[in-house]
Amino acid sequence: MNGTNRFIIHKHKTTNPHYDLRIEIEGILKSWIIPKTLPAEINEKRLAIEDEDQDPGIIETKGVINDGYGIGEAELWDSGTYELREKGSSKIIFETQGVKFYGRFVLLLPSWGKLSKKRLWVLFASPSTR
Repeated sequence: MNGTNRFIIHKHKTTNPHYDLRIEIEGILKSWIIPKTLPAEINEKRLAIEDEDQDPGIIETKGVINDGYGIGEAELWDSGTYELREKGSSKIIFETQGVKFYGRFVLLLPSWGKLSKKRLWVLFASPSTR
């Protein structure tokens, strides 16, 4: 399941500062809110709160946005392309080619993550390419 798509990460300055990760899959932007920081080390796990899908036309959006985790200034933190390595209903593996966010990453949806209003995923860097 290879293919090159775009990704973008905003550093969202709200009362609850966080990162917005958006990856383009099958013509839509899948979105996750990363409450603290992005994973910097292999197997370092981060909570990723699934947000509403977005139209790819907003990938260039800057300024003040409201993503359900807060309203505030969204600063472009990184963007680039990625290759989708695996996509299932509870596991997405992708390899990014960004300036700051690069390498192979895994998004996992554990059974407990399906129980909340917004699905709770786990994001981590995979050791396979870093």
